[in-house]
Amino acid sequence: MAATLLEQITVTLGLTQTELGRLFGVRRQAVDEWTRRGIPPHRQAKAAAIAGLCELLTHYLRPERIPGIARTPAAAYDGLTMLAMIEEDRHDELRELTRQSFDWNGS
Repeated sequence: MAATLLEQITVTLGLTQTELGRLFGVRRQAVDEWTRRGIPPHRQAKAAAIAGLCELLTHYLRPERIPGIARTPAAAYDGLTMLAMIEEDRHDELRELTRQSFDWNGS
């Protein structure tokens, strides 16, 4: 399951192993280890939150557009990119802002 979460995040956001490590504040070698042994317990909630964001984006956007969108600064994210918000541990806030952006009913 751990490798599946990491793979989902990597593929959806179009990340290298180094970029994936940056999202979690670790080196690429740590990500390689997580792929083999599993995501450490203290990182699992963040991985699940990012995977949930990826599912949301995949539901509403063309998959090939997501990596570019994740790298584009947006006013809704204080001028940051999605990836920068994740790096700053603002992934829960990002997921909620993203969910709201697709709520066309205004609720």
